[in-house]
Amino acid sequence: MTGTEIHIHQKHSLGILWILWAVVSIFPLLAYASPLWQNVLADTPIADLIWIPILALGWATWSILTGDFNRPDDSELNGILGLTLAVVVGLALVLGPVRWPTFFVFNHGGLLLWPLWILAMTWIFWGIEATRKVVAPLLYLVLVWPPIFEAIANKTQTVLVRWAVAVLNDLSHHVSWLHSAQIAGTFGVNYHGQNILVVVAEACSGADSLVGAAIVMPVIWFMIQGGNGKKALLSGISLFGALILNWIRLAVIVLCVHILGPAITFRYIHPVLGFILFALLAVLLVSLLKPFNLHMPKLQVSSTVRFAGLGRVSGALIVSGILFFLLRPLFTLPQGTFGNPSPVKQYHVATFLPSLPQFQKSPAYYANESSVLGPHSATQADLYVMPGSGKEALVEMWSTANASRLATYGFHACLLYHGDNIQASQSFQLVPGVVATAYAVSLPPSTVGGRRSVYVDIEWSDAVKTSQGIRYQRWSIASFPASTPNPTNLHPASHLKSLTAIQAMTAPGTHGSWPSSILHTKAMLIALASEMFHASLRSHA
Repeated sequence: MTGTEIHIHQKHSLGILWILWAVVSIFPLLAYASPLWQNVLADTPIADLIWIPILALGWATWSILTGDFNRPDDSELNGILGLTLAVVVGLALVLGPVRWPTFFVFNHGGLLLWPLWILAMTWIFWGIEATRKVVAPLLYLVLVWPPIFEAIANKTQTVLVRWAVAVLNDLSHHVSWLHSAQIAGTFGVNYHGQNILVVVAEACSGADSLVGAAIVMPVIWFMIQGGNGKKALLSGISLFGALILNWIRLAVIVLCVHILGPAITFRYIHPVLGFILFALLAVLLVSLLKPFNLHMPKLQVSSTVRFAGLGRVSGALIVSGILFFLLRPLFTLPQGTFGNPSPVKQYHVATFLPSLPQFQKSPAYYANESSVLGPHSATQADLYVMPGSGKEALVEMWSTANASRLATYGFHACLLYHGDNIQASQSFQLVPGVVATAYAVSLPPSTVGGRRSVYVDIEWSDAVKTSQGIRYQRWSIASFPASTPNPTNLHPASHLKSLTAIQAMTAPGTHGSWPSSILHTKAMLIALASEMFHASLRSHA
């Protein structure tokens, strides 16, 4: 093989290796990155965050391919450390939504582990020596966490809205088809004789444009070569240009409403205009590099770039495939789970427990749980009695806005407090995605050496979305075998839906043996729990 053929073969192998590295770095995290690609055309600051992983991976690629690898390479150490880190990060990504749903699902906390996942893939593909080459882009990738830029936007929106309104006010003095309405921030646009009201909302303030400009600033400072003064000037132009382009965007939108009407404007033009203007800003910044004596370093692939062996690459592909498979449920979380709360129109803890056919419901007690479960937390307990037979079950519901507090205050903690013992337990899915556990519990004897009474308790947790925010709930249905309700409209299931592998890792363990005397109580209470779950949502929908 000639020298030219060897060079072409190496470039071909390097290209395939880079594609595989990019695939295993991105695809396993697609579920966590869904807020980015699902909101790419949204009119909020989160829309521009999609550029951060694109720029970070491009930056990391540039640093790896152009860097020199001069230290001895230990292939086995690269594989062992890379795969170990990948497994640890993967377990955190898989178990996080179950154990800490508020942080991992609602606050998109899994995105903070993305840099560590890419670092693991980098060790496997390019070796540990590549760490120093990817530190800066991976730290930059942390900025993809939405709460960071949402906080920036919230701090700046009041001033920016005022400026945006002032721009349209000034425009209304120069054109006859635009005028300011009585409500502050509202403008009337003349469209074929109709007065179309256009509101300058917070999303139109320009905060998202500032976020977009801020996204490219770290790249300017770390990637572009030249004087720091020129870099600072270019950064200032990017921020100021973002504001100017947003004001132009507002003017174009009201002009399109005047010419084309509101339907076409807000359905087609409004969603993509900001995206187009952001791209124009990027083109403007690139065109200013030469006048400012700034330049990008030349992409010259280093001859010392390491090539991972088949074993390391195969290991990375297997681990990445497993992680992607385990995170698939995040794409379609079942309703009622902490990640996809069931919507309810009305919510009051004291009245949320539903009425059920063949039962008479009466309040047992209400308790403020703020000291245990956080502010605005409470417990409501109702007694459900069948009037004809006197059969009854006690239903309790703990409600809080803090999912982590609810997770730490479990059923075992209550039993330890009261001195009860668990004889047997069995976990299952009450409905798809909602884990429940059936307990056989023995009470302390009333006299020393006396007989213990046994009751059955069904526990589960779910979440509802109210007008005040997300409420996390733990439910309990308990009854003694002698007083087990037996309504004719409920039919016990022939078998229980088993847990998924991930649910089994975090759910209470299944252990002990169930006496035949309480199996009927267990079956009836599980059927009652299922009916309670659905009835609570129907009555408040």
